Amino acid sequence: MLNEWRSNVWIVIEFIIVSVVLWYISDYLFATYSMANRPKGFDSEHCYLLTLHDLTSQSPKFIENRTIEQKAEDLREIMERLRRRPEIEAVSLSINSYPYNGSDSEISFGYDSIRNSGLHRVATADFVKVFRYEGINGETPEQLAKELEEGKILLSDNFFTYSNAKALRVSEIGPDRIYLDNDTSFIQTGTPLKPVRYDDFHKWSVFALFSRETESPQAMLWMSELCIRVRPDMDKDIIQTLMKEAQTQFHVGNFVLNDVESFDSIRQQYHQGDYDRRRNYLVGMGFMMLNIFLGLLGTFWFRTQQRVQEVALRKVNGATDRSVSGRLVSEGLILLAAATPIAVCIDAILAKYEFNEWLDGYLVWSHLAVNAAITFVLMALMVVAGILFPAWRAMKIQPAEALKDE
Repeated sequence: MLNEWRSNVWIVIEFIIVSVVLWYISDYLFATYSMANRPKGFDSEHCYLLTLHDLTSQSPKFIENRTIEQKAEDLREIMERLRRRPEIEAVSLSINSYPYNGSDSEISFGYDSIRNSGLHRVATADFVKVFRYEGINGETPEQLAKELEEGKILLSDNFFTYSNAKALRVSEIGPDRIYLDNDTSFIQTGTPLKPVRYDDFHKWSVFALFSRETESPQAMLWMSELCIRVRPDMDKDIIQTLMKEAQTQFHVGNFVLNDVESFDSIRQQYHQGDYDRRRNYLVGMGFMMLNIFLGLLGTFWFRTQQRVQEVALRKVNGATDRSVSGRLVSEGLILLAAATPIAVCIDAILAKYEFNEWLDGYLVWSHLAVNAAITFVLMALMVVAGILFPAWRAMKIQPAEALKDE
């Protein structure tokens, strides 16, 4: 290997470049899959979003001169009719609040001199029942809904610690110490919530849920998100069932049910770009691994063909096929082992300057080590596969044939 150091240096350089690229792809896939499998703090299974159409004067069924109060009462009646159905477990009305809605509406709170901002969500009390939020001590959605009805504000327990590890958790802060950032008066908070993530692939989980703003008729009409949870054992053709009754049971005043969409579909549409990107990275990794395999196969085939006489001479002197193939494979692995520390240093530099995917930070040594190990294993498999076949072909040549020109 020392005698062939010039060609080996080029192979090491190739290993370094390929290792860094594979690490980048592995890092992205590891981060996205790890984040997707973490608790989200909500459950959108068996949930549906209902869209109500507000009839205009062009419709023959339009009712003129409906006041704000009457319109709000019409909306409440539709919600009550939904609640009375045996299939439906909970009904809520909200604005920019349901999962996968893409709203970045924020609000700030503080205690003492500590301040932080989080997602601002406004919904009726049963919103926590629809999406099954939980308190940090296992408080049920029903218990949380009662607190919202009492006018309390529900904050995620990590509201202040998310961006400040030295801050207190909401559960550690005493009563009458939390205030709105633009107000000097203290607020009444309820049970701290388990962190509620923004979506499947983002860790942001700083969350504040209000319900008291939904009480006025005007606020009722501002909210356009009518969400329901269907009982799992009765979640069969619920979209078709509700739409069949859209013009009768769910036509109140000038409101009429116009569409029903499952949150499975909403999540799919919302994350389609993330799914496509993840798929592209997987395809890219597979394509790179194929190219690595073919490149190594060609390189080591050429190297092995040049060493056919050496292989034959070793076999004449008692070497076995296993020992010869082990020597050839070990040479490739030694070159890979020499390239890996350099590649890991480059990986660490890229992570330090935040070129990789975020997961509990950019430069996390355990995260870096796991993906470096995954990259090394993948490349080692390609090295072994790229060497064994030409080595097997070389060992099939009879020593006398290989040495006949000597």
